Amino acid sequence: MNYLTWRLHRNQVVFAAAALVALAALLLVTGTRMAHDYSAALSTCAATRSCGDLSDELFQGDGLVLDFVTAVSIGGPLLLGIFWGAPLIAKEIDEGTHRLVWAQSITRRRWMAAKVGWVLAAAVAWGASMTALVTWWHSPENALYGRLGSGHFDIQGVVPIAYGLFAVALGIVIGTWTGRVMAAAAGVLGGFAAVRALVLLYVRPHYLAPLTARLSLGRAALPGNPWVLSKTLVNAAGHPETVTSTFGYVPAVCHSAVFKGPSALSSCLQAQGYRWLVSYQPASRFWEFQAIEGAIFVILAAALVLLALWRIERADA
Repeated sequence: MNYLTWRLHRNQVVFAAAALVALAALLLVTGTRMAHDYSAALSTCAATRSCGDLSDELFQGDGLVLDFVTAVSIGGPLLLGIFWGAPLIAKEIDEGTHRLVWAQSITRRRWMAAKVGWVLAAAVAWGASMTALVTWWHSPENALYGRLGSGHFDIQGVVPIAYGLFAVALGIVIGTWTGRVMAAAAGVLGGFAAVRALVLLYVRPHYLAPLTARLSLGRAALPGNPWVLSKTLVNAAGHPETVTSTFGYVPAVCHSAVFKGPSALSSCLQAQGYRWLVSYQPASRFWEFQAIEGAIFVILAAALVLLALWRIERADA
């Protein structure tokens, strides 16, 4: 059964391995240069005490490469679901070859275990290799911008592996119910995107209770590259300000400062006790968030695999 599984899916494995090798070559070349540029800039700015400007100077010409790596990292798990998970069972049912296997001495459960076990193991191996490369490659960017925000968090650590498992399992379960490869692939595309968006927008910000801080109006950001969830202007009593039709949130005592420019207005508001109330997740929670989100997608993947097995064991021969 293991040999048969390899024969049926070896082309997919070879293609995925070749794509990984090509990507690794790109990451090693560009990552080495980026790490060198960051190290050199860090040494220079330390002498002039201008390291706060690095984020405005470094990697400005690497936008295309950065966007490409991000797109491949985010889209990689989805492609595994479409090209590995969706046809795994759906193709067998569509072509009727599953009946030949079920007519032999091999049980349906063993047949499913061999096929699903190997493809999930391959997804883990591919995802682990991919995320290890990207995490190393992204280290200079992490130092500048942090890694808890969207677009950084999703392509590093352990969550890309969990995304891949979920996408493959989603393709498998849709394939067992529809018996059509194209329907399974479309289901993976829509279902994976919907679940990822739901988790990103409504679930991830609440894994742990966010912290809050009051910042002066002249202070642009918190140190340590946290994930800022909200930023609200509050008055001296700590209440959010409401916008009026004439002077916005500006109290009467500062109306004249509106016409003197942003600096004068900021100084006046500051004197009246106005502050920014910032809700955020600190960067130190990166691995806690990784563990929580990774567990969510692994549990979802396990549930989908069990659902697929339940369907197969009760399907007509």
